[in-house]
Parts: sequence; C-alpha cells; structure tokens
Amino acid sequence: MKFEKITWDNLELACKIQNTIFPEEDARENFIEQINKDPYRKEMDYYIVYLDSNPIGITGIYVYHEYPEDAWLGCFGVLKEYRGHNYGSDILDKTMELAKNKGYKYFRVYTDEYALTAQKLYESKGMIKELYDREDDKDEYFIADIYVYSTSLTNDKVELWNNKLLGL
Repeated sequence: MKFEKITWDNLELACKIQNTIFPEEDARENFIEQINKDPYRKEMDYYIVYLDSNPIGITGIYVYHEYPEDAWLGCFGVLKEYRGHNYGSDILDKTMELAKNKGYKYFRVYTDEYALTAQKLYESKGMIKELYDREDDKDEYFIADIYVYSTSLTNDKVELWNNKLLGL
C-alpha cells in the first residue's frame, strides 16, 4: 500500500473517494477547509491510500492545539469493493504508525453508535471505548451516542479522554 498526501493537486480525487465512501457528507468543502489549515487544529495530514495504482481509501491524522499529545483519526474509509480483505485494518495500522513516528503519545478516534463495523475494528486494535456525553458539545444533528476510542502509541498506559471538549 502507498499513502499519498492530499494536496490541491489531488483534491478532486480525494473528494471523489470520500464522497463515494460517505455520500451524505460534503467532502470537497471539508477537505478545502482542512487544506486551508483549520485554526483550531495544530496539524492535519490526510492521505489517499493506493493498492498498486488503484485508490482504495482515505485516511488522516489531525491534532488539536489544546491536546498536543493526541493524534486523531480523520476521514478514514475504504471503498466498498475493497472491504472484507483486511485493508481497513492495514490502513489503520499504518495511520497509527505515522502518528507514532511524528511523536504523538496517544491515538484517538470518535464515532457514533451506528458505526458498528468501525467499532469492531477499533476494538480489535485494543482501543478503549468511552461514551462522549458532553451536552455542551452537541447540537441538533447529534441524535446518536458518540464514542471516543483511545490507545497509547508508547509503552505507557493510555490516558482516557474523560469527556474533554472535542468541539464537534
């Protein structure tokens, strides 16, 4: 597998992949905002994932200024025709390795109660699940329970998220 960083040059392909995986989201707008460096985030690196010369998915890492030890999984998904072959697990492993190589201590992701396949994947990696229930960080669009999954990228025990503000 090869990871190619998303830039202005491959933005349209990245948006096409993201919109195919998650048709309910406006990926083009989200990626443009992210490439323009959202001021609340310290770092954002997103990648198109290739198998040979075929794009099969997308992944990324972002970091909040307030939580500089925590790398968050962003824009993660595998195209439907490539699911069921362990590519998602491999992509997640490589994404966590990228975060570890950048010096981050923890790797985290948030998802909702309906993303059962994603939850199984995170749990298979030994990630610890916590309910995120800050009412001051939810709006009318959040109709499901939100979970934060965490793991340590070092030999230290993972510190749980404990409902710190995410700014969803």
